[in-house]
Amino acid sequence: MHVLFVCRGNVGRSVMAEALLLQKAPSPPTVSSAGTKLSGPEQPIGELAPAINEVLTAMKEIGIDVSGHVRRQVTPEMVASADVVILTIDDNDPVPEYLINNPKVVRWDVLDPKGKDIEFTRRTRNQISALIDVFIEEHKLL
Repeated sequence: MHVLFVCRGNVGRSVMAEALLLQKAPSPPTVSSAGTKLSGPEQPIGELAPAINEVLTAMKEIGIDVSGHVRRQVTPEMVASADVVILTIDDNDPVPEYLINNPKVVRWDVLDPKGKDIEFTRRTRNQISALIDVFIEEHKLL
């Protein structure tokens, strides 16, 4: 199974989801993440500090370092190669046409922590963590 997580900039929600699934699933599937609208070049997200310090901090608090994650722009080819595409987005996020009404796509309504304080970012992380737990159980990745 290949799971692709997608959010807007591939610096927060989708990165957290990717890392949490890899950490939590005893038998993790192939996992990747991408963004619908990157605000700059594909690069390690650790280079984007201080804009995403709260994301880096919230993940380090649970023993995960995501600073080396390289953000990527989602493509139709990425979607085609995935078995499940999970949008970790809110109503303000752009969604490419090829992701709308696609049978592999699942939407998780998650507010964007970028630019928010650490408490907001922790709540986002915890929400994604709970969704990952359900996903692991539903897909028998135990």
